[in-house]
Formats: sequence, C-alpha cells, structure tokens
Amino acid sequence: MEDAADQKAARTAEEGGSASAQGAAPSAGDVAAITVVVPTFNRPEKLKRCLEALDRQSCSDFVVIVVDDGGRADLGPIVEPFAPRISLVRQSNAGPAAARNNGARHARSAFLAFTDDDCEPHPDWLQNLLEELRLTPSQMLGGATENIVPNNVFSDASQSLVDYLYSYFGASDGEMPFFASNNIACSRERYLEIGGFDESFPLAAGEDRDLGHRWRETGEGLRYCPDAVVHHAHVLGLKSFFRQHWNYGRGARHLHLALAKRGEFGPRIQGLGFYFGILLYPLKARRPRALLQSMVLGLSQVAMIAGYLRESLSGRVPKEAPQA
Repeated sequence: MEDAADQKAARTAEEGGSASAQGAAPSAGDVAAITVVVPTFNRPEKLKRCLEALDRQSCSDFVVIVVDDGGRADLGPIVEPFAPRISLVRQSNAGPAAARNNGARHARSAFLAFTDDDCEPHPDWLQNLLEELRLTPSQMLGGATENIVPNNVFSDASQSLVDYLYSYFGASDGEMPFFASNNIACSRERYLEIGGFDESFPLAAGEDRDLGHRWRETGEGLRYCPDAVVHHAHVLGLKSFFRQHWNYGRGARHLHLALAKRGEFGPRIQGLGFYFGILLYPLKARRPRALLQSMVLGLSQVAMIAGYLRESLSGRVPKEAPQA
C-alpha cells in the first residue's frame, strides 16, 4: 500500500490533480462537483501563486485543469506538488479561448469555473460560486475581481474601469451583458452546447463579451456574485497598458463583425455620457490618485479607438462561430 501511495504522489500532473489542505481531492472513481480551468502561457511563477490560492479553497469538491497554451516553460514541477487534485493538459499555442475550451472538454464535472494564471482566488471563491450554481444551474455566474498590485496607477485604472463597467451595466441588478473571463462559472453541459468561447477571436479581448451574448441568446441570464472574489495581480506599465486596451479595441471590432456575420445585433454604441462616466469614475469613487487615474483612463479610450480602427482597416473577417 505504501508503494502504491508513493507511486500516486509521483504521478505527473497530466495524470492527476491535488490534495488540498482544506480536504482530500475526489477519489479516482468520483466526479468532482466543479472543475476549475486555468489557461496559462509562459507565466510559471504567477501560475504557482494561482495554484497555491486554489489549494487553500474552503470547498473540497473540486478539481483543477491547467491548460498550457504552448508555452516554453516546463510546468510539470509547478503542477506536480498539487497532485492529484490539479492536472495539466498541454496544447499547441492557440490562444486563451481555445485553451479554456480544451479544459472544458477534459472536465467531467457538472459545473465549470474559469480563472486566469495571474489571479489568486479568495479561499471562499469556489464555495460561493458552487452554492449559487446549485440554486440557479442554468445561469452564468460572474464574481468580483480586485486588483492587488500596489502603487501601480495603470493596474488601479484597469480596476476602476472594470468596476465602472459592472456598475454601469447593472451587474448587481442582473442586467450584466457579460463577465470578465477570469472569474466566471456555469454549467458544463450548457457551455459546450453553445460552443464555449469563440476560438476565432485572435486575442484575449472580446471573447468574454461574445460568450455572454450567446449565453443570453439562449434565454438564460447572467448573475453577479460579489462574494466570489479573485485577486488580480496584473502588473502594467505605460506600454503594456496601451497595448492591452489597443487589443480590447481590436477585440471589439472582431465582436461586431462576428455578430453581424451571424445576423445578430451587436452591443449598441454608447453615448458620450458613458465615456465621460469612465473619465470621472475615479474622482466620484474617491480612488487613490484619482486625477491621474482619470488621465490614464482617457489614454485607454484613445488606445481602444486606435485598435478598433486598425482592425477595421486590416480587412480580417471572423471565421465561422461555434455552433450550439
């Protein structure tokens, strides 16, 4: 028996997943209630902190699938200490949408949760999501994201933008049209029925809005769970902040084209009040270095417009969308 236990502990991450400090992982014959899918690409140290946070979950009825999206780093030594709860799947580089779908196909649980490798979920994150999913299994859930990068105006501004969007679109009132892909949960069966994330999106930008749109088209809603918190450790500088929002603009153009190709109405263009609201939000919410944040958010909108126009001029046409 001791030899068998030693062999089990020494398995590679591809064959297993992890025993948490909060409880034993489901045994080989059992199916966990929920599977967490974590796409990753060349960020082993951030991934390690993410997995450490998942290992501290108060919920015990879960497993994790890490999908290595063709990165250079050897993730075996990062994942192996958390076996058998956490497993590793490798794929050729295809982007985060494809990685999430790959993880969902490997999962066996009734429910899925998604987070990113630069996120550190709060210990009660999964428990809160799972309780809500059991009450409303047909709805997509989205939790709260909190920036934990200290003294970084670009990361602070990104947090303010997310908070503004969730407030503006009425997340707490059940009117949210989408949730950020680093903190969502849903039925695995329904996720696969609608085709998961649209893999034709070239970047990590816009695919979460598309998924929310297609989910709502089925007649089901999106429900906000503010107690399901992930801490986001995305360090940004001027160049990376501009590039991020440039890509968001490109993703927005791709979204509009994809919806038009499917013969659907896309998100309506917001009025000037929406954009003034973005600029004023740090001041109204009394955020640290509010005036500087407002200036940075102004830059974000310039970058998005530039990215949108650049994508418009590229002539790229979206591939066929996933079929429900």
